[in-house]
Formats: sequence, C-alpha cells, structure tokens
Amino acid sequence: MRTMTNLPILLGLVVAIPILLLAIILLLANLGAYFTKIAQGTTSFITRGKSLRMVLPNIGGYRMSNDEDLDGRHWLIPEKNPEVVLKSFFHKSLPRTIWFQKWLWKQFGIRFIGVAWPHTHVHWFDIRSRKRLAERNEVTPDAPLRSRVVESPESTKVDHLLFLVPRPVYLEGVELAGDNARINLLLLPIYRQVIPTLSVYYLKGDFFSPLDGAIEAAMVDFFSSHRVAVYKTGKKKKKGEFYKDTYDPPQGDLARKEYEKQYESSALTYSLWLKLTKGGEGSPIEVRLRTLNVSAAYRRNLKSEEKQELVEYIDKHLTPGTPPEEISSETLKQLIPSGIVPRFGFALVSFRVVEWEAHESTIDLAKALLQKETELHTAEGVRQKAYGQRDAILALAEGESSRYLRLVTALIDRGVNPDIAADVVATQLRTENVRDSRLTTYVEGGGRTGTGVMIPASPPGHST
Repeated sequence: MRTMTNLPILLGLVVAIPILLLAIILLLANLGAYFTKIAQGTTSFITRGKSLRMVLPNIGGYRMSNDEDLDGRHWLIPEKNPEVVLKSFFHKSLPRTIWFQKWLWKQFGIRFIGVAWPHTHVHWFDIRSRKRLAERNEVTPDAPLRSRVVESPESTKVDHLLFLVPRPVYLEGVELAGDNARINLLLLPIYRQVIPTLSVYYLKGDFFSPLDGAIEAAMVDFFSSHRVAVYKTGKKKKKGEFYKDTYDPPQGDLARKEYEKQYESSALTYSLWLKLTKGGEGSPIEVRLRTLNVSAAYRRNLKSEEKQELVEYIDKHLTPGTPPEEISSETLKQLIPSGIVPRFGFALVSFRVVEWEAHESTIDLAKALLQKETELHTAEGVRQKAYGQRDAILALAEGESSRYLRLVTALIDRGVNPDIAADVVATQLRTENVRDSRLTTYVEGGGRTGTGVMIPASPPGHST
C-alpha cells in the first residue's frame, strides 16, 4: 500500500530531476561556468590554466584539420560531411558522454568545457582595434574620404574570433608609376579565419594593425609594378589607348608574337587607372592580393611535408585559379615572408575599392582629363549625328532611284519606246518638284513635242 502511495512521488522525481538538471546546465552556460554558448560564425577557445585545451569553431561546413602546418598548428578547413564536422567538434570529449553532449549542442547550442572550472574556462583576449565603414550618408557630402573609416565603439575584449572579418583601410597619396599621379583609396578587404590559434595565442589578439600595414604595402607594390595592355598601333585605336586590365601574352610563340604586335605593356597612369576594373571577382587588385595569402615557397614546403589537407585548401580556396607567387617586394618580404596566412592566421578572400579620389596634388590633372573626356564625347555625338543624316540621305536617294527604275522598266515591258518612257519619268519628276515648291504658276513646255501649257502649281483654293 505504501509502495502505491509513493509511486506518484517517484514518478514526479523522475520527471523533475532531469528538468532541474537541465535548468542548472542552462544557468551555468549563461554564466560561462562548466558550459558555454558559441555564436554561429565564430570560434571559441578553451584554456586550461594558461594553455590551450581546445578550439571550438561553430562554423557550418568547416572543421579543424587533422594535419598540422610547419609550426604545429591546425587550420580551419572546409568539410562537406556534417558527421565529420560534428565528430571533429567533440574530439576531446569523454567517449561515454558524447551522446549527451551532442544532444545538448543540437537542442540548446551548449558545449561542455570541463569539470575543473574555473581552472578550465573560455579564453578572453583583446583584439586591440575595431574599425567599421561609415556609410556615405553618415558623413557630410564634403567630408574627406578618410572620415568614412571610424573606430567602432564596441569593446575590444572578446571571447570569440569571427570567421569573416570586414576591415576598412584608407590609403592616402598612393603613387601611380606611369605618370606619378597620386590617388586616395578607401578599401574594404574581407578576411577569413584560417589558423585560429595563431591570431589569439601567438599574436595575443594584436593582429589587425599589422594586417592593415601589410595590405597597404601590397597596394603600394601593386601600383608600382602592375602593367596593363595598351594598343601599339591600329586603324581604330591610337597608340597607348587602354586595351585590357593586365598585360598577359598567351602561351605559344606564334600567339605571343601576334599579341606583342598589337599590344604593349604600360605602367598605370591616372587615365589608365580610370579604365581599370577596380573590384569584384577577377579584378587585377584582388587577384594580386590573393596570391599573397601563401607564398609559393611555403606551399612547396607544405607539399614536401605531405600536408595534403592544407595544400588542397590553399589551391581550391585561398588562391583559386592563380597559383601562389614568390614574394619579390623587399617590404612585403619583411611583413609577410611566407604570406598573409602563416603570418596573421587570416586569409584575404574578397576585396573591393569602396571609393577613391584624386589626391590634392593630382586634382588639376583629374579636371583636365575630365574636360578632355567630355570634349571627346561631345565630338563623338556630333560625328554620330552627321553619320545619321548622311545615311538618311543615302537611303532616300536609293529609294527614289529604285522607284523610277521600276517605272521605266514597267513602261518598256509594255512596249513603250524607251525615249518616251524617259520623258514620262522626267515629266513626273518635274511635277513632283512643282507640287513641293511654293510656285503659284508653272509653264510646262519644251520636251520632244515642242508644246507648252500653263498650269496652276497649287490645287484650286490652296494658298501659299
């Protein structure tokens, strides 16, 4: 009887205890004790004492690599199989608790970090600098370009690392090698997290400022060394006129010689910069910068050490379509000797020129080129109008000629003497001219009959 009385209590405890336990777990996760929450698109780091215990990326389609790079660090690489991603995420968990931890993660987005809290805890670090791009309507119309790059008011103390990071950069007075003109540039590179521990534990969060410096140096190098293709000679194009974004002769002796007959290499001038593709997939600036993600030497070393996972990631995602190059610039060799990724742990994946302007030393040149372009477009408009009028006159003449030819042919086919047929056409032409004129009286005479007649040039009742 007592057993039957206690049964509802036991059932209530069976239900209440798991609910209470779950509530405690949720509370602890919110406090960052024993459990943690990881925002989508970020990576968190768990520290035991002062050393890294595990890296936890909550990034769809990515996992930590099995291979280590030349310095013993794991990379964040793509993975299509979600089960492999989940297995990597729980790789340091106690085997008998993985099922429960997976359930917590899938249902509540909570990850167990260890029993020895606070000795084992989520790692906080200082990224030192946050910048954002101010929209044009946030600044006055005459505000200088540099005013659009502003320090973000958010705290720089964080407990996670963003997977994708847009970071505006302003460059002033970059010189074009072709004519020494200068321009100011507002750029927006977007970086992707590749070696999480490098940025956080080795650089201690201080990576944004030197990364900005590397991009600035790379842009200076681009404007001093990039070559575009311009016309050598041609019936339609004059010498030196822009042809293509990059001077790139094709492979093969014959094709190369033919290319070099028509086009030549030219350093960037202000007028050529106006025509250059400045952003988007395949733009010359983005192509050049992405080749700096990893140097050719660094890739060769990874391949020689059989780091196949990392080499495939470089080829397919970091330098797609354009193999890594040797870093030749002395400045870049000092800043990124092996590339952006091995130096900072981030890769440049997208790039655009948000806005640009002529530097104050180049304003007069910019105005002169603008006036020249305006005059060229005006002259082209006049030419096109003249061509249109000419074509209309030619078309009208061809139509009239065809009409009279058909009339003469029809008369001759009916047995009319060719001379008489010619007189008929001549008479019709004269009367049509009279009809369209302002004459009041017209005397028809002459011709083969030698007679003349006076006729009104306008219908009765028609005033002129």
